[in-house]
Amino acid sequence: MVADGTSMKTIRQLIFITSIYLFNIVMASDDTSTQVEAEIVETVPSSSAQPNQKFIPSTTEATLSPFLLRLHLIRHGETEANVQNLVLGQGDSPLTERGLAVARIAAADNNINGKGLKYWRTYCSDLYRAHRTARIVLGLEMDRHDDRCEEDNLSEVDLIVDARLRELAKGAREGFDKSLTYDEATAARLDRAQNDQSKSEMQMPILESIDDAWDRVQSWIDSLIEEAIADYYTSQSLRELGSAEECNSKKSPNSSNTPKIYDVFALSHSALIRTMIHQMVDSQLPPDYLRTNEGSLRIPNLSRTIIDVQPYRNNNDGGGGHNRNNDEKIWGIKSKWTASLVELTDVSHLGENASHVPPYL
Repeated sequence: MVADGTSMKTIRQLIFITSIYLFNIVMASDDTSTQVEAEIVETVPSSSAQPNQKFIPSTTEATLSPFLLRLHLIRHGETEANVQNLVLGQGDSPLTERGLAVARIAAADNNINGKGLKYWRTYCSDLYRAHRTARIVLGLEMDRHDDRCEEDNLSEVDLIVDARLRELAKGAREGFDKSLTYDEATAARLDRAQNDQSKSEMQMPILESIDDAWDRVQSWIDSLIEEAIADYYTSQSLRELGSAEECNSKKSPNSSNTPKIYDVFALSHSALIRTMIHQMVDSQLPPDYLRTNEGSLRIPNLSRTIIDVQPYRNNNDGGGGHNRNNDEKIWGIKSKWTASLVELTDVSHLGENASHVPPYL
């Protein structure tokens, strides 16, 4: 029997509500739950946006969830604009031959391409340079340079294109040399428009703040957490715990205290990845991290940064008791979470090419 759209939506909602309900019962009854220590994570000085995990209560006040998201943040391949030292922002530019070649090198690494390390979700920005790089790295595109590559061997990865992972919009500077200040780029753009009969340059590109970009990143992370909660408790708790009445007498499905890891591939852009790093794990960065000529954290093309995101709950949330409304507020959308830096801008998967990766901003 095939259910209509409304029925399927109702079923999914019931499953999700049930999974959240079971989650909170298990968390409340599991005396061995992992707990976190107090920590202050500093924000990026140029932004007023506050990291989701800015403050984590003491060990007697908070409990970590039995699962975590492991975000694999990878930058797109080299573009023609990179070589020309142009600001791209949400404009676009094709990959260079070098960019394509290095993407194919990354695609040969099973810890990157999804063949060895299996990703739970695979995402990329909706901008062409990121989408093309992701398709190559994940084996979704035939390599005309490899005679051994056949269409039957293409990956079956479900690549999700998400605009929340696109680069920061950089306003008037987009398409102009990086050496120009914002005011200089604005004047150059207006001057160009006055000499252009089509007046196509009169519409100024959008300028996005760090706060704006961080808002959409948090929205993306919140949606991943929501999906992970539903997946974890529908696939494990409903099967292993049986009924809700039995939950109080049973331990968590993941009673070893080792969280289940949901690996998420996310191919994005330098400024957005840099924003995520500073907002999420700024206090964990080594003091000698590599910088660009402008002094920013260097995000090389096709480098990978890994950040773990783990939801937590204050033990006193909900007034010490459990009810569905409070639990949905705590563990549903906009969950509290903490982040840990696992790997920073690693290029070892590029082999001998790693030392020659240009430090494009």
